[in-house]
Amino acid sequence: MTLSATGVSIRFGGLVALNNVAVSVSPGEILGLVGPNGAGKTTLFNCLTGVSKPQAGKVQLEGRDISRLSLADRVRLGIGRTFQTPRLDLGSSVADAVMLGFNPRLRQSIVSACLPFSKARRTEDDLSSRARQLIAEFQLTADPDSSAGELSLGHLRLLEVARALASEPRYLLLDEPAAGIDDVDRDLLADAIRNAAARGLGVLLVEHNVGFVAELSHRMVALVSGEVVAEGKPAYVVADPQVVAAYLGVHHVAA
Repeated sequence: MTLSATGVSIRFGGLVALNNVAVSVSPGEILGLVGPNGAGKTTLFNCLTGVSKPQAGKVQLEGRDISRLSLADRVRLGIGRTFQTPRLDLGSSVADAVMLGFNPRLRQSIVSACLPFSKARRTEDDLSSRARQLIAEFQLTADPDSSAGELSLGHLRLLEVARALASEPRYLLLDEPAAGIDDVDRDLLADAIRNAAARGLGVLLVEHNVGFVAELSHRMVALVSGEVVAEGKPAYVVADPQVVAAYLGVHHVAA
């Protein structure tokens, strides 16, 4: 039972973005995906989430081929994701921003949602309570009704993770979640990722900060120029000569 890509290849004109790439993440596992700029991390991430379609190979969710399904369909099947740049309405409240994550689970009509004593209204109250629990868990704000625009960049990234978790995914894909955040928020993020895996979620973590990934991950995969050059335990991957060479002069690689 995994989320996997097998033999995935993509070209953009003459550029090979991915070449015969295979990765998989299992429930309860944290898989770290690392590589320098242009390695193909985001392209692979987009293939797994439905933003891009592989030109060769396939993406499978627990044995089902989902290579041609849309991002929305994959969310409904249990794949949650965040983006490199938080995609949030900064004018909405923090609570409403988290509530948006519940949308894939809702199955009531607009009419029923407007009925004050309907099951839909009780469901909305339950989801509002859950949203506020997530806000407290991530220590986003003391006032869930405050504007999301008042949050720091680090808290906006945490808000995106909280919103992704609101959909109760089976697999959580995080795209550069630690970029630009301070140590306090990074620790909160690390705890959230560990807690998600402990609850049985498969977590794919795409991140430039190799030390952060190595500390969290059960396994790591390193991409260079669209190909997997190393895979295994974090200590093995970060010491691989091709990984070190790829990061030399760009990032200090340390476990």
